[in-house]
Amino acid sequence: MSAKNPSLGDRFWDFASYSFIFFLIASIVGPYSIVVFSSFKSRQEIFGSLNLIPTAPTLEPWMAAFDALGGPLLNSLMIATGTAALSLLITIPGAYVFGRKEFPGKEYAFYAIISALLFPHLILVVPIGAWWLEYGLYNTIPGLWIAYQAFVTPMAIWVLRDFFEGLPDNIEEAARVYGCSQFEAFLRVVLPLSAPAIAAVGFLSFLSGWNDFLFANLLTNNTGPQTATVALFNTVNSGEQILWSRMMAAVIIVGVPPLVLYLISRRYLGNAFSVS
Repeated sequence: MSAKNPSLGDRFWDFASYSFIFFLIASIVGPYSIVVFSSFKSRQEIFGSLNLIPTAPTLEPWMAAFDALGGPLLNSLMIATGTAALSLLITIPGAYVFGRKEFPGKEYAFYAIISALLFPHLILVVPIGAWWLEYGLYNTIPGLWIAYQAFVTPMAIWVLRDFFEGLPDNIEEAARVYGCSQFEAFLRVVLPLSAPAIAAVGFLSFLSGWNDFLFANLLTNNTGPQTATVALFNTVNSGEQILWSRMMAAVIIVGVPPLVLYLISRRYLGNAFSVS
């Protein structure tokens, strides 16, 4: 018996589905293609030609972008790495207590912490700026590490608390039976099982420190640890003429480190919100 011919409605939905997929791919690939190809064009070609692919590719925009971003990229790497490390140092024990222990006011304290996620970061600009100037944290890398915890820590505690809470109740008791202290059970049993969530939180914290512009611009100046995002902004807004090829190359350079880190940690990110 021959297969039943698809109805007109089925054909319409198939066409609509494929059209949507094509549109989605084009909307993602198209802008990135423009950025990549434009980064290899000379100034004359980017203004004088409508061709997508450069006819006379040049590395001059990339060399100029690396010269402008060399120091800021190193600053961003130190700031983002320090932000992630400090976030994990604070949130791992904090989330463990919220997820595995009982104490009075536990739920109220937890929701009070994560309620910080409801407020825009802009409201912190004035108090943090004033305090950092008063305590000598302005224009310093540790100052940015601490400032970023205002919005990184609540998110990290939320993710890790749910993961710790989902672990089996008896794993620490089993470790205690075999002679481990409570702290040893935490180090040898709970932390290894929580590696996916810890990797996810570390990646998200690194991404927050790498991508931030508001605090990086507020809490530093031209003589301090300028980040790559601030340097990229200054590239766009320096002078009357925008060097588009150089800006496109700089955008790619700034975006590559988080992409590489994601590709390295994606095996953990896939399991970050599940407990086997």
